[in-house]
This record gives sequence, C-alpha cells and structure tokens, in this order.
Amino acid sequence: MILECSKSYQTIFDTINKAEADLAKELEDELIKKNSAFQSFVVYLLISPYDNEKVDLLNIVQSMYSRELEKNDLLSRFVHKLLTYELMPLNEVEIE
Repeated sequence: MILECSKSYQTIFDTINKAEADLAKELEDELIKKNSAFQSFVVYLLISPYDNEKVDLLNIVQSMYSRELEKNDLLSRFVHKLLTYELMPLNEVEIE
C-alpha cells in the first residue's frame, strides 16, 4: 500500500516535470508542487516494506533522479544508505 503511494507521487512528479519542460517560463507554485511531489515519492518509497520492487525503484531514483536528490541532501543520504546497508539505524547522526 505504501509503495503504491510512492508510485503515485512518482507519477505526479514526472507529469509536472514533463509539463515544466514544455513551458518556457517556470512558475514558482509549480516548482513547489514538483519538489513536494518528489519528496513525498522518495519518503513513501523509503518507508515502504522491503521487497525487490522497492530496491528497483530506489536504484531508479538514484540513477534517473540524481539532480533532484542533489537538491535534497538528507533524502540523498537515506537513499544511498538504504541501498548500501538495507537496514539503517534510527539515529540520524549514525547515518552520517
């Protein structure tokens, strides 16, 4: 169920991203919606139950959405650590 929410936010993000490419002028509201959709997509993906589909999507996020991850350092670290270790400590200081 959580993974389905993540996929839904991925669809929203991809749709906004394509629409933005078609427009010559970026609107601030659309940029906020785009960032929010991406963050929701990744957060729901991170908290979804562990399975092969989740790992595949995390690898896609790391490779195809690397620019977006660069803008959000915390999400980038969580994605990288989850792909590297599979189990993460709860304390954020230990993640660094």
